[in-house]
Amino acid sequence: MTERFATVALPLPLASSYTYRIPETLADRVGPGARVVVPVRRREMIGIVLETDATAPEAAARDVLGAPDDLPAVPEGLLATARWMAEYYGSPIGLTLKSMLPAGLWGESQVVAVRAPGRWKIGGVAGEVLAELDERGGEAAVSLLARVLKRPVWDAVHRLASVGAVSLRVEPPNTAGSTATERVVTLHGDPPTLLERTTLFKRRARRRELYEALESLGGSAQVRHVVEQLGFGEAVIRGLVSQGLANLTTAERVRDPFGDSAGTPPPETLTPAQSEAVDAIEGLAPGAAALLFGVTGSGKTLVYLEAVKRVLARGRGAIVLVPEIGLTPQTVSRLRGAFGDQVAVLHSALSDGERADAWRLLRRGERRVAAGARSAIFAPVQDLGIVVVDEEHEASYKNGEAPRYLTRDVAAVRARIEGATLVLGSATPSLEAMTRSSDRLRLLRLPERIGSRPLPPVEIVDLRVAPKVAGTGPVAWSVALDEAITGTLARGEQALLLLNRRGYAAFLHCPDCGEVWQCRHCTISLTVHRAPAGLRCHYCGHEEPLPFTCRKCANPVQQMRGVGTQQLEQVLAERYPRARVSRMDLDTTSTKWSHQRILGAVERGEVDLLIGTQMIAKGLDFPNVTLVGVVDADTGLYLPDFRAAERTFQLLAQVAGRAGRGPKGGRVIVQTRHPQHHALIWSARHDVEGFLREELDLRRAPPYPPEVHLVNLVVSGEDEALTASRAAELADWCNALVARYALEIVVLGPAPCPLAKIKDRWRWHVLLKGQPEVLGRIVRYAARRLPRAGKTRIVIDRDPVSLL
Repeated sequence: MTERFATVALPLPLASSYTYRIPETLADRVGPGARVVVPVRRREMIGIVLETDATAPEAAARDVLGAPDDLPAVPEGLLATARWMAEYYGSPIGLTLKSMLPAGLWGESQVVAVRAPGRWKIGGVAGEVLAELDERGGEAAVSLLARVLKRPVWDAVHRLASVGAVSLRVEPPNTAGSTATERVVTLHGDPPTLLERTTLFKRRARRRELYEALESLGGSAQVRHVVEQLGFGEAVIRGLVSQGLANLTTAERVRDPFGDSAGTPPPETLTPAQSEAVDAIEGLAPGAAALLFGVTGSGKTLVYLEAVKRVLARGRGAIVLVPEIGLTPQTVSRLRGAFGDQVAVLHSALSDGERADAWRLLRRGERRVAAGARSAIFAPVQDLGIVVVDEEHEASYKNGEAPRYLTRDVAAVRARIEGATLVLGSATPSLEAMTRSSDRLRLLRLPERIGSRPLPPVEIVDLRVAPKVAGTGPVAWSVALDEAITGTLARGEQALLLLNRRGYAAFLHCPDCGEVWQCRHCTISLTVHRAPAGLRCHYCGHEEPLPFTCRKCANPVQQMRGVGTQQLEQVLAERYPRARVSRMDLDTTSTKWSHQRILGAVERGEVDLLIGTQMIAKGLDFPNVTLVGVVDADTGLYLPDFRAAERTFQLLAQVAGRAGRGPKGGRVIVQTRHPQHHALIWSARHDVEGFLREELDLRRAPPYPPEVHLVNLVVSGEDEALTASRAAELADWCNALVARYALEIVVLGPAPCPLAKIKDRWRWHVLLKGQPEVLGRIVRYAARRLPRAGKTRIVIDRDPVSLL
């Protein structure tokens, strides 16, 4: 028989894949997308098969050791998407595939051989393997068997597996991602008659009670349920087994953190605009896309649910993406209310085991709807029919490590490959999406809120001249905002207060010499925190105790500058002592379910004032919130990034949309020192398209997306001078490449990144501007040929969402 060879991608930063021989015993399990165990030097690793018709290598190829899954771990459509991502973003195919699977399915592995019951007359090495397994209680790692027997054992193990004498189990290093099991007691044989029961259970009344309880439960139950809920002891279960009336087995236990969520049923009727949007989505050709542009409160979520419902009715699957983990509980509740247990959740706040279980359910087709944040775009949904990307404009859809993919673009490619419909949704679409709506996206509009409720009026308060409230310290607290909150509390209503800066104060400085406490690992000031007290870097996590004196001049008085959410919380608690104040930022939502706990309290009316960073600005729907206050609209307005104005506009428009979603109406107060900035003017008018027109004009000269596309090449290293020199070499290399091939690309730089050092690594960048086709050529060329030198690293970031 002709030998076959497979190319295997490993989860390593390697530009090329490895080639292995496919043993005859594994021929039916090793196919494209399959997870395989392969030898890599002196260890065993899990990789993904790319193809099975590879050319035989010149050197002797090592064998694939195992294929643990019945189905390919990466379906055909996902594998094609991974190939596109690797080429488009210049990322190694192994790292690209690694990002698609739960962490527990990767890494160095040990393959465990499990002895099957029964007697097997097998000699040679295979017989020695069985004997050693018997000595070790029925199972052992194959690598251990090889060491004990002092010879290769894989051929013998494969033969034993082929005849059913052993089974193989792959145990990744992170066992939390492995399958969870539980014991199940199941009735065995034909049920005895009443007369037979009298004889069988004579003086064994508890066994009879257990037998009949199991009968009423359909013949089987989890041992944990039998003991904890039904009150039977383990001895009673063992007695039933010893009589041959029941069997004890193990079964997979699904870890579903949302399993107890009944969900919120959606409204039964759609508005005419919603019905028109759903019909338009249903009428799209396979692989086509639409942009659902609806004002806040217009019912975009209901359109998503109805579109998914129609897809499921045709027997296909769905993926629904949200930008923030904090939005996942609300999204899951709505999806569960509509589709019950067909929904599986995938996001990074879940344990490895929970993610792995959800992934398996989707892969086997037992769940047909995947919901989650960015990584859920790789959910192995069978026969994918629709992908929904809610709040498509959000920067959190960009992955921060290789592959540095933009979820919106990956979703478009996957939908096209699998013949699914793509729906992008937002009240504040990105400039790129709105530009594409003229040719590649069908634009669908929801111009009014549900019930024709008006958008809340927005009042701009100029902090330069507006009267302030005394006694609030450094917090700029206008009389207008103070009176609005007082009235809101008096009416028993709720308010959201946005301050997009966490911590207590932005930085600490000495009033005598001007010294500012900087992070020793990053070129950024340390943020003052009070709970717990200390100075903290929000980029590397470095912490220092609050100093009593200046480290430069020993002055005992230190001053805080800038206001964070912790300080605002303290001021509000003192100013409104009867109000129930809660805070939602990264510091209060770092534990599991903290998002759900805080938002649940707001929904139940247990919170009067909710303070938060940008995570409170989107997707939340609380009818009793009648006031939204933006404490400082200027925090991100003048960052050295071409998207700063767009992000500020989106944040203000989104948070303003949290007010007035119920019959009581609402209002918005925005405090700023730059009331004439176009982002604030257009947000106060709720005019998204007006802002986008003006912003698009500003992006034309000098050109920035969507006028051109970008590739940001970031050089980092521990030595400042070496990193700068390496960046200069990189710029020269790019300029030479552009000149040699006459590429229409503009090379800018080198220049230090605005954040010049992070985690002890200095950062310089070279920016490339051009059209996607020509940039793609240079990305593919650079990914394989870009010269690497010493301790510096080069990151290729295509379509960056930030240049900081």
